[in-house]
Amino acid sequence: MDRLLTVERNGVAEQRAPWLVHANFVSDLALGLEAGAVLERWATQAPRKVWLLQAGDVLVSPVPVTQDFLAYALDLLGVPGGDVSVVHAPSRTGTAMADTLRHDGLLEMLRGLVADRPGMALLPTALDASSVTLAADLGIAVEPYASAELATAALGVTSRLNTKVGFRHVASELGIRVPRGRACGRDGLHDAVRAHLSTHGRVVVKPDRSAGGHGMTFVSVGDPWWLHLDQEGLGGADGAWVVEEWLDVAHSVSIQMQTDQQVVRSVFSGEMRMAGGAFTGYLSPLTGAAAGVEAELEQWGRSLGRYLAERGYAGPFSIDAVVGRDGSLVATESNIRRTATTTPQVMVTRLARAGGLGEAPAWLLGHRSAAVAYDFPAAVDRLNAAGIGWASHKGEGVVLYADAPHDGRSWRYAIIGSRRERLLQLEERLSDVMGFG
Repeated sequence: MDRLLTVERNGVAEQRAPWLVHANFVSDLALGLEAGAVLERWATQAPRKVWLLQAGDVLVSPVPVTQDFLAYALDLLGVPGGDVSVVHAPSRTGTAMADTLRHDGLLEMLRGLVADRPGMALLPTALDASSVTLAADLGIAVEPYASAELATAALGVTSRLNTKVGFRHVASELGIRVPRGRACGRDGLHDAVRAHLSTHGRVVVKPDRSAGGHGMTFVSVGDPWWLHLDQEGLGGADGAWVVEEWLDVAHSVSIQMQTDQQVVRSVFSGEMRMAGGAFTGYLSPLTGAAAGVEAELEQWGRSLGRYLAERGYAGPFSIDAVVGRDGSLVATESNIRRTATTTPQVMVTRLARAGGLGEAPAWLLGHRSAAVAYDFPAAVDRLNAAGIGWASHKGEGVVLYADAPHDGRSWRYAIIGSRRERLLQLEERLSDVMGFG
């Protein structure tokens, strides 16, 4: 069956075969598998991968995708609901998602779906060894590689640069500024913290493999910081750590890039909303004082992209950085994988085109708790009744992009429009409509 799909890459219409979207949030790439509870919490966001789907695609999700959310998202995208498939593959604590598929006997079903879709490619959230092995078992390529074998060549650099120590080392080679600090093993952590406290007065302690602020500890003189080291998944007895100077941050920013063997390009940039070192939302594009660092941030991204391409990597990556009160830009980590902003930005681009907003709409992501619990249809009805739900004919509005929260209160939302000021106005209205605290 010929299922070639028309998509746009760099503004040029091309055709692609269907994707097997592998939402492998449970992976050892960003965080050790021993941090099972954390990974499973992250996996609850897997339904947002629906926004990547076109007719003929298959989504494999570690959590159920409700029919209400699926119908809502596909309707906004203009994709017929009967033309996509969603497979629920419940996660197993401490087991990578691709290995769970084998344990649960789901490979034969996936082989049947693949057989009906010639040329299908695996699109993993995290390019890890288990996802590449899954593609090889199914006899399909890994997007955007021509084969699973070519994707294997990139595993070394993806593993290394999804660590804090690996990024600091490569950043020094490429001339990318990072906070003053040092890497050490667990047995040297106390000495490293004491030494940096005497110099800087306050420091940040980070496990080598972590993401989303998990395990990050801010330490001042006299703090019993070592009590935090027994958190699940933090380093282990032999794990590496990074101790860095604390920075007086005015803005937390990031740039998302794309690389292949020929071209490194910027996809989008924005300002991260943070709370206690953890990501809570996003505003794009960069504006005001933060916009002044975009050129240097993109220069760093191009250098890193070339480094990745030389070592076999192709696909999305990002650099997170902070802007100090003095205006200086310092990079904090790289993410050689799809992140919390990658899929929402694809959604924004698809909806914005339909709304006539062009290629660079303004958008934000937020995560807030409502005073009252709602099911998904009720939440959508409230937005539409208030006139703030996304409407292509208006070219603006709110999208509930991550399915209904388990508690009915903790909603993730996106707001799309023509300018930042309008986004913030709509967010204030959203807070009133949903009763956000």
